[in-house]
Amino acid sequence: MIDVLSFGEPLVGFYPPHGASMAEDVPIVKTWGGDTSNLAIGIARLGRTSRFLTRVGNDPFGRGFIELWQRNGVDTSLVSIDDDRRTGLYFVSFEGRKHVLTYYRKDSAASAIQETDITEAMVQDCAIVHLTGISLGMSESAVAAGKRLVKLAREYNKMVSFDINYRILQWKSAQVASDTITSVLGAGVDILEITDDEMLTLGWVDDPRSLWERFPESGIIILKQGPKGATVMTKAETFVIPACPVVVQDTVGAGDSFDAGFIVSLLEGKSVKEAAYFATANAAHTCTGTGPLEKMPTHRETDLLLASWNRS
Repeated sequence: MIDVLSFGEPLVGFYPPHGASMAEDVPIVKTWGGDTSNLAIGIARLGRTSRFLTRVGNDPFGRGFIELWQRNGVDTSLVSIDDDRRTGLYFVSFEGRKHVLTYYRKDSAASAIQETDITEAMVQDCAIVHLTGISLGMSESAVAAGKRLVKLAREYNKMVSFDINYRILQWKSAQVASDTITSVLGAGVDILEITDDEMLTLGWVDDPRSLWERFPESGIIILKQGPKGATVMTKAETFVIPACPVVVQDTVGAGDSFDAGFIVSLLEGKSVKEAAYFATANAAHTCTGTGPLEKMPTHRETDLLLASWNRS
C-alpha cells in the first residue's frame, strides 16, 4: 500500500542568478520541478511512501527525472516513457520582486495521458490521491484522466487532495479553468488548497467561505496567502496560521511543500491545526533555497524549524 498517489506533469526548470533575467547574458542552473513531482518527492523526504503517475519523454530530462524519483524513494512503476513527445521545460526570470515563468510544455509527454490509462488498481493501492489544476490543464485527455481518478477515489473511499494551482497559460480563459475544475471536483474533495490570488482570478470572489457553496462536501479548505500565512477552514472551525519567519530566496515549490507537509501530518494522525503548522514550516524551509528541491526538507529539518519558531 502506497500512502500518496500523485498525478501530473514533471517539468525541468532553468534559473538565472537570483535577481537576474533570462534576457541577460548570465549562467543558467537547471533544477527539477513540476508541482505534483515536487509533492511526490516531498512526501518521500518526509518519510512516507509516494508513487508518481505521469509520462516523460525518451530524452535526457525524462531519464533524469526517473533517476531523481528513484533516488528520493518515489515509486516510478506508473511512469511511462513516450518515444514521440518531449519532457516539459520552464524558465525563470527574476523581474523586480517577482519571478516570471516561461513554459515549453505544449504537447509534452505528460499531456498525452489518457482516461484509459487510469485503472482501479492504481487507486485501490493508495491512501490519498493528489492532483492539481496543472494536472488538468495539460490537455483535454488529462481532464478526462483526472476526472476518472477522482471518481475512482470516491468509489473506493480514498482521500482526495486537490491544489487549484491555476496557471493562466494552460487555459483558454479563467472561466474555462473554473468550469473544468468544478466539473472534476464535483461537490468537493477531502482537502482543497487554493491561494487568495487564484480566488480572485477564477472569479470566486475574495471570501474563502464562499467555497463551501461551490464545494459543499469538501472536508478541509486551505487558503494559502504567502507572507500572510494561511487560513484553514473545516465545517467545525476556521483559524489562521501565520507565516513562519525565514529568509526567503525563492518561493517556487513552497505550495507543494505545504501540501506535502499537511498530508503527511494527517497520515501521522495530527490534528488539522497541528498539520497546518507543520505544513507552514515545511514550506518555509523550502523557501530558503532556489528552486523547489534545494531546500525541500526532511521531517527532522522541519521539526527543528518548527521547534525554533516562536508562535506566541
